[in-house]
Amino acid sequence: MFQVTADPEKNRLYVTLEGHLEPAERLAASKAILVAIGQLRPGFDLVNNVSELHPTDTEGLNDLLRIQAAIKIKGVRSVIRIAKIPLTRLQVERTAERSGLEGDTAATVQEADERLDALGPSPSPEAPPGGGSRTS
Repeated sequence: MFQVTADPEKNRLYVTLEGHLEPAERLAASKAILVAIGQLRPGFDLVNNVSELHPTDTEGLNDLLRIQAAIKIKGVRSVIRIAKIPLTRLQVERTAERSGLEGDTAATVQEADERLDALGPSPSPEAPPGGGSRTS
């Protein structure tokens, strides 16, 4: 099972992956993630809840690596993962390291939200650097 939600106001992506994901479900989740990212600005944050995801096989790891690389390319600012199953946590961390999508861990989605909220808003492409105003 998977759930993908974009919060444009917070510029945050929420991804929950649970159970054993078959190839078709992994593909559907990847597509949903890319669609959700399209609703966000570069500099978005990711809360990735894999606390109930079972370890996967090599094909699953390759799918995970591809979507992590795509998330990185799309301009993620911060990643916080919730992972409780040790082997799943290890798999996600190793593929994240390979894709350049390393992040931090939290015990709950609420904790992840609080930590991301503490970082302040993600950069807005409409705001010029330094917080000044734009003039023509």
